[in-house]
Amino acid sequence: MRRTNPGDSSELRALQARATNAERRLTNAQNLLASAEEKVASMNQKTTDADTKWESRVKEFESRMRAAEERVKREKQGAKERVNELEKQIKYTACDFSSATLC
Repeated sequence: MRRTNPGDSSELRALQARATNAERRLTNAQNLLASAEEKVASMNQKTTDADTKWESRVKEFESRMRAAEERVKREKQGAKERVNELEKQIKYTACDFSSATLC
C-alpha cells in the first residue's frame, strides 16, 4: 500500500483543479455550441421566409407577364381585324368613287 505524502495531496488538488477547469471549459464550449446552433436555426428560418417571399413574388410576376402577353395577343388580333375592315372600306369607297365618276 502506498503512503500518502504531503506532495501527493497537493498533486491531488492540482489534478482536481485541472479537472474542474476542464469541466468548466466543456460547459462553456457546450453553451457556445448551443448558441451557435440557435443562430444557425434562426438564420435558416429567415432564409426560408425570404425564399418563400421571393418565390411568391416570382409567381405573381409570371402571372402578370402571362396576362400581359394575352392582352397583347388579343390587341394584335383586334388590330388585324380592324385593318381588314378598313381595307374593305377603302376598296368599297374606291369602287363607289370610280363607279360615280363613270356615271
